[in-house]
Amino acid sequence: MMTDNLFPMTFVVFDMEWNQPIPYIPSPIDPKILPGEIIDIGAVKVKMLSENEYELSRPFSVTIRPVYYRIMNKQVSKVINKSTDDLKSGMPFPDAIRSFMDWCGEDYVLCAWGDSDISILRSNLKIHGFSSEINDRFLDIQPLFGRVAENTSQQRSVAYAVDFYRIPQTDDFHSAERDAWYEARVLKESLIDYFAIRARGTETEQTFPNLRTYISNPNLTTQKKWKSEAFPTERAASAKALEEKMLCPICESDLFEEIRWFSSGHSFLSLWQCPTHGALSGRVRIKRTPKQEFYGSGQLRFVNGNAARYVREKWQEKNEKKEENKEVASECVKECDKL
Repeated sequence: MMTDNLFPMTFVVFDMEWNQPIPYIPSPIDPKILPGEIIDIGAVKVKMLSENEYELSRPFSVTIRPVYYRIMNKQVSKVINKSTDDLKSGMPFPDAIRSFMDWCGEDYVLCAWGDSDISILRSNLKIHGFSSEINDRFLDIQPLFGRVAENTSQQRSVAYAVDFYRIPQTDDFHSAERDAWYEARVLKESLIDYFAIRARGTETEQTFPNLRTYISNPNLTTQKKWKSEAFPTERAASAKALEEKMLCPICESDLFEEIRWFSSGHSFLSLWQCPTHGALSGRVRIKRTPKQEFYGSGQLRFVNGNAARYVREKWQEKNEKKEENKEVASECVKECDKL
């Protein structure tokens, strides 16, 4: 049996609601800097006691009074059922975020459904004078659910996952506190399924990666980019670009090659592991110069579990097609021998 050595571990599942600028009202700040201002934070702790035993905390909830987007966006209002008057209550963001961090504690994995909450949280922290770096362990529940529940990378909604696990729906969605509670229940069921699959021993690390590969550091935004010189042919340009030595953009240590470069559509993909900083994906695209020559443009960046799985699935699809082509070629040879 493959083991993960995670016990005990605390997962903090959080959800946020945020208001957005209104296009026809002048904004006090560039929406590119602050695409959404947080007005609610809800969270639930899921403490893992064993592979089949989990303890859920009482929900954390805090309402925040916005200072930039104080008029409720109508489209947002329809979804979360809040009005402009509702935005006048609540505590200032600095007090709210300190309260949330104190509640989280010291040793935990931050979790959410998708990674949009992470980017919004970082922009709000920065605009209020806090460091934009958050907890260095983050788990996106969405791809974990997809893998263990349906063996798919298709994105599903929280409501879909709640229905899948037949979790009782006592309240509507689109409240930070309620959504965090539902997501925590889905995480609990997904972890139970995850360890059940591992216990069967029918999967390998390649087909069913360790849970730790789903946990990434959201603060690792450093990436490496490179270009090859120009060549008359695409083949020569790609060959040169793929020769680039793969080193971790942070510690510059040699990377372990999990999946070597392979062609996928108009790109080349690969997957790497840094022993210290986690998973990285490589991508090389072939581009054309004004003189009609070709060069390779490469990028190496840190990825979460969902992005890493995308590369693995593309690699598996490539291998499956190779096997199909071999079978077709073999049949053709047999038919020709009969003639």
